Amino acid sequence: MLCLLGACILSAKITGGGTYTEKTPTVSIDNSNRVHSVSHFYKPENTQFKINGFLILDSLTRIDVNYDNGLKSQKRYRDKSLDIGIRQLKQLGKSGHVFYGASTKIGGKITNIPCRDDSGFERLFYCDNLSTLKPFKASEYIQTSQVFIKYLHRF
Repeated sequence: MLCLLGACILSAKITGGGTYTEKTPTVSIDNSNRVHSVSHFYKPENTQFKINGFLILDSLTRIDVNYDNGLKSQKRYRDKSLDIGIRQLKQLGKSGHVFYGASTKIGGKITNIPCRDDSGFERLFYCDNLSTLKPFKASEYIQTSQVFIKYLHRF
């Protein structure tokens, strides 16, 4: 048993992972209903992989860890990310318990590289939907965090 700072790991498990290929756009239809192949813009240039697992401590605490190495393609990048969560179980007598915790995602910022039209107006647009009706705006970074509490009662 491995102990650190007064907490001992009772169990550790890798629950999933391995290499994968992210689903990316393959075709796009312009305003004139012409179909364009865009698969070469989004074909992953890196070998994508992820790993998911958790640790259970002797204090009825579970720590979840999920890592993803991101996406690199000609028109879209998604940075490496690490999801970390902690859950605590608290017994409330014989008939119930409270389960609470928090999690957050670190990294994972998505950056889209715009395409330019060939009309001479130098308009920028997303390559995957060819939308030129709105000015191009790159994806914003979204911090995904959550806090939760659950009460479970046994009858």
